[in-house]
Amino acid sequence: MSTAAEEFDIDALRQRLARAEGPAYWRCLEEAAGDAHFQRWLERERPRLAGLWQAPAIDRRAVLKLMAASLALAGVTACGQAPEEAIVPYVQMPESLLPGVPRHYASSLEHAGEGIGVLVETREGRPVKVEGNPAHPTSRGATDTYAQAALLSLYDPDRSRGVRHRGTPASWDALAGELLAARPALQAGQGAGFAILTGDTRSPSVLAAIEALRGVHPQLRWYRHDAVRPQPPGAALAEAFGAPQEPRYHFEQAELIVSLDGDFLGTLPGHLRYSRDYLQRRREQADRPAPTRLYAFECTPTLTGAKADHCLPAAPAALAGLAQALARAVAGDLAPAPAATAAPSPLPLPPAAFAALVADLRRAGPAALVVPGEQQPVQVQLLAHAINAALGAAGRTVSYHPPALPALPDLAALVADAQAGMIDTLLILGANPVYQAPADLPVAPALGRIRRLVHLGSHHDETAALATWHIPEAHPLEAWGDTRAFDGTIALQQPTIAPLFGGRTALEVLGLLAGEADPQAYRLLRAYWRERLGEPFESHWFEALREGVLPAPGGPASDARPAADWRAALAAAPDPEPAAPAYTLLLRPDPAVWDGRYANNAWLQELPRPLTKLTWHNAVLIAPADAAALDLADGDHVTLTAGEHALTAPIWRLPGQPSGVLTLTLGYGRRAGGHIGTGVGVDAYRLRSAAMPAMRAVSLRREPGHTPLASTQQHHRMAGEPAVREVDLAALAGQAQQAARAEPPSASLYPEPSPRDTSANHAWAMSIDLTACIGCNACVIACQAENNIPVVGEREVRRGREMHWLRIDRYYRGPLEAPATAFQPVPCMHCENAPCEYVCPVEATQHSHEGLNEMIYNRCIGTRYCSQNCPYKVRRFNWFDYTEPAQPLATPAPAHNPDVSVRVRGVMEKCTYCVQRINRARIAAGREGRALVDGDVRTACQSACPTEAIVFGDQADPTSAVAARKRQPLDYALLAGLNARPRTTYLTAVRNPNPRFERALGRTGEPVVREPGVPRPGGL
Repeated sequence: MSTAAEEFDIDALRQRLARAEGPAYWRCLEEAAGDAHFQRWLERERPRLAGLWQAPAIDRRAVLKLMAASLALAGVTACGQAPEEAIVPYVQMPESLLPGVPRHYASSLEHAGEGIGVLVETREGRPVKVEGNPAHPTSRGATDTYAQAALLSLYDPDRSRGVRHRGTPASWDALAGELLAARPALQAGQGAGFAILTGDTRSPSVLAAIEALRGVHPQLRWYRHDAVRPQPPGAALAEAFGAPQEPRYHFEQAELIVSLDGDFLGTLPGHLRYSRDYLQRRREQADRPAPTRLYAFECTPTLTGAKADHCLPAAPAALAGLAQALARAVAGDLAPAPAATAAPSPLPLPPAAFAALVADLRRAGPAALVVPGEQQPVQVQLLAHAINAALGAAGRTVSYHPPALPALPDLAALVADAQAGMIDTLLILGANPVYQAPADLPVAPALGRIRRLVHLGSHHDETAALATWHIPEAHPLEAWGDTRAFDGTIALQQPTIAPLFGGRTALEVLGLLAGEADPQAYRLLRAYWRERLGEPFESHWFEALREGVLPAPGGPASDARPAADWRAALAAAPDPEPAAPAYTLLLRPDPAVWDGRYANNAWLQELPRPLTKLTWHNAVLIAPADAAALDLADGDHVTLTAGEHALTAPIWRLPGQPSGVLTLTLGYGRRAGGHIGTGVGVDAYRLRSAAMPAMRAVSLRREPGHTPLASTQQHHRMAGEPAVREVDLAALAGQAQQAARAEPPSASLYPEPSPRDTSANHAWAMSIDLTACIGCNACVIACQAENNIPVVGEREVRRGREMHWLRIDRYYRGPLEAPATAFQPVPCMHCENAPCEYVCPVEATQHSHEGLNEMIYNRCIGTRYCSQNCPYKVRRFNWFDYTEPAQPLATPAPAHNPDVSVRVRGVMEKCTYCVQRINRARIAAGREGRALVDGDVRTACQSACPTEAIVFGDQADPTSAVAARKRQPLDYALLAGLNARPRTTYLTAVRNPNPRFERALGRTGEPVVREPGVPRPGGL
């Protein structure tokens, strides 16, 4: 293969031709025909294309003829030799494939090392939607925002499109030849000089492949890098158990939960399962003699704190002091007393409230559960589990299991070994350490000393820029593989589309090191599971593909119990308190882009964060009192300094943020994150320390400058009565239940709705349980993916023009320092007396015979009268043609749902109750010769919700779930006094506070408000 041929990028030519139209297409062909490098490539490829081209010599005319035919062939990239394959149109349609009829495949996705079971909907071989797999015990049919947004990541045009050698296009065969040529050195040195760096994956087959390599080559080094969870799994409990142990929590058994910064509803591994278990028990708590109660003490506001019955902010030092005090009060004198010269850590609550909390814990006994945050120091985690052991909770509300990952050296060890010249060849599998490295760790210079650096990644990112070889990584929706969930459940990944950009998997790269000349992920995966599933293997294999879960046991059971003496473990734990700073900076994963891996996903970038409602940027979260003391407004710039490192960023005032504590989310400030993610936000890794990755002592200095931040909380405001209703559990007795219901509607100018024949027509309706809604945003992304909702960009969001059909409003009750938080999803209400329908001059918005408020897009002329007349502010207007392919933020066309029209500029759009799903279910029922039954129709938001807060169905059917909910005394209509008669109603949020704890805090009777006294710069 000649050097000149390698210099011609045939893949780039194919991309230009795909974008060109008309005369521009032929100009591209003419330019390529005159390229000498292309002539050499064509001469080399001529034998393979002989069937397409019979010209005896290469001339300009023949070149153009050949290019028009050959460049359409799939698999022609750089110098790669694709096998000859023929395609033919359907003569007889396969019985299993009907155009327009979706097919679903069970698969699994991996986020932060945790496997999530999914069902992938495909249309003619193209994935268009991701749903949860009900058969997977950890997801149970639910999904999170990352699983829903995986579809857009699959079609990301910035994904790496070919193997590169030192930045220039190369081939997989060339890489395979080099690695196979290196095997003699690998075998001679028993792996000395070779190393592997993995990310947060827990794939059983990948881990087994690495272990097999280490078994043959014992000197081969294996490192692990996880930007969010740098501590090895289970290491915090190793001293207490004698070996690493991972806790698994059983919220379905818990009557009392105390969270010590443990966000089990948002970020802890297993949060989907934990959310379902916790809310399932709490939903029926009125019938239980000991209903669930949740206390949350947190260093920065989280989803768990937002749903707590009692939530108090606590600085890291105060949280450590609280853990010590609880351990002494509940479990005896376990925690070492502070030195005589040291000031005791202040508790984040008054003494009377602390006594009430201790009494509540003792009352619950084995049914209590203390959950520490994984970002908390080792001492806090040990104290939490010591309390669980003393209460008898171990084995009931918490169990302990060996971690799936062995204890591995971290990124700091890799840097030290590379600087010492001990690594000649390094494989980086699915990690980006150059971007995610702590500021005091010279990762880039260390990697530059390695002679051969092979990087497998989805994008040509910051690490790929330094790599000797870069390999495009296959997306999970186009690859064979397997995943392990937090509880040990194993599921297979099966591709739903051929690799779009020639991606490879970690299994295939490891196969090269193992000596495989042509490693194939499918064959390697089957070989691994054949040894473990036994016979009949084919039966087990296809059963796993159908169900999405392997029939093998999910994980080993464990009878591990904590050591009787916790003193040794606590004494060995480091001091959890950092040096006394002016401020403590917490570094946490972003709720949308996580550690930066999703920075190029526009759906996630524009997704309002659950608590701040920020989009397209991160900011330093600061307590309102601290901001007032420094005369800071939202968006003002500050400089954070930690040692020799400094970072300038905008601030955002967040109620509930502890005083003296700042929070900055990771994942922004990308330098090579794609055309969407590059340059967005500020890089928090520049302030991270290898010794203390979760927090840092910093100083703060105000700077001139201001960044207008795009927050959606004040957009689409509703006027009238308080939207969110809450009631204490104690008030739900006897006739007090009726107090939560709406007042009777007042007289209205609208005519009474005409009676409908409910025996012939359906009456579609929705009910949203505010007790169960955790504000996780999974429903928002699911709605966007299902209904082809466009992305508009930061500038348009700042102008209040975001296009989401479903928004989640956030409300506060109580003081700014420690407010209670509530969430309320607001879709279109589908009113019986719809105010929007009376004002449309062209009747673009209509009322169907089944109660749907429908939009006829080709009638709409964009007067926006309907939006002005909607009291719920749920209509969105297409100010620009956001879906034009030339737009940088346009969703790629393959990701569009073919059942939903793609709207153009100048029309109004809104929630349709997923009418396309209603019609699909109706057609399917008619084909089967039966009537629709409850559960046949599930809206996108309902399907995604991890807590089953949303129920949809036919309220005319008295046996339906939605009708049963609407009969509950807690059911109420939003802005019921307007007499719009919405079909979407809510269940009042039920709280279960401890009256004694509440009185000690002096908090009763505060109103629920949307934004409590935090004025925004420049008004609304």
